[in-house]
Amino acid sequence: MNTITKTAEIRNIEFLNSSIMFVHLTNDRTFIVPLDQFKDIKALTAEQKSEFEIIDGTNLSFLAIDEVYSLSELTGIE
Repeated sequence: MNTITKTAEIRNIEFLNSSIMFVHLTNDRTFIVPLDQFKDIKALTAEQKSEFEIIDGTNLSFLAIDEVYSLSELTGIE
């Protein structure tokens, strides 16, 4: 696991539009995640996107999707 994802945790997420998600980390970094790589997240409604859970600081889950995304997976840093 990379140092960036090992020492930082997900603080919050937000969506710019239906194509971009920002992942805000506890170390004050923000990653821009193109949702073309995560079609199931992209397909969520605005309400569904607001219903998410941060698990152990390093995983993200949406109530409407039966999938857990790791910080490494979202940022592309392994």
